[in-house]
Amino acid sequence: MKKKSAVLFTTVVALAMFSGVAYSASGLKLIVNGNVITPEVPPQIIDGSTMVPIRAVSEALGADVQWKEAEQTVIVNQPDRASLQRQIDLLQAALAPESADEVVKAWAKGVKNRNGAAQYALLSAELRKQTAKTYEELNWVTGVSSPWIDSYQVSDSVKAEDGSVSYKVTFQLKTSTGSAGEGTVKVTVGSKDGKWMVTGLSYKDGSDALNGLVVVPGA
Repeated sequence: MKKKSAVLFTTVVALAMFSGVAYSASGLKLIVNGNVITPEVPPQIIDGSTMVPIRAVSEALGADVQWKEAEQTVIVNQPDRASLQRQIDLLQAALAPESADEVVKAWAKGVKNRNGAAQYALLSAELRKQTAKTYEELNWVTGVSSPWIDSYQVSDSVKAEDGSVSYKVTFQLKTSTGSAGEGTVKVTVGSKDGKWMVTGLSYKDGSDALNGLVVVPGA
C-alpha cells in the first residue's frame, strides 16, 4: 500500500521537508542523498526560506508525483519501504551462497565491481550494523575511478575449530598508467542456521592501498 500525502501546489516550488536533502549556500545547489539534482525550476530563497521544486525532490527520493489540476493539488506517493525491504530480503535469500568458498568469491567479486550492495548482502548481522552507515555514505558504491581493482586472488584458506574458514584475498590495483600495487584483506566466513556469511574483515600487512576501496569495520 502506498502512503499518500497531498500538498497545495502554489507555483512549481515548495519548501522541501525531506530527509537526505541538503543545500549549498553558494549557488543554491540541490543535493539529494549525495546526488546533485538540476531541476527545470532552480531553487530560490524567498523571504529567508529556501524553496525547491517538489517534483524534483520527490522523484529523486523514489516517490511518484501527480498533479491534479481540477483540485490544484499535488499528490506525492511514497513507496512502501516495508514492501521494498521484504523484496530485498527475499532476493538475498534466493541468491545466498551455499558454501564458504562461494561466499568469499562472491564478496571479492562485489569489491572488484564496486558493488557495495552485493558486499553488504554477504555480511553477518553484526558486520552489517558496523558498516551500514559507511555503505550509505558511499551511496553503495565502493572504490573510486582511480586506482581501481583490476583482479583478485583468493588463497590460504584456514579452517578453525568453530567451523569458520579464513581466507587471504589479494587485490591487484591499476590506474590508466599501469599497475598501482596490491592490497590484502583477511576474510573470515562462518555459518549460522545453515547460511554462510562473512563474519570478519580485516586488512593484512597494513594494506593502506585498499583504504576506501574495501569497507572494513573499524579501519
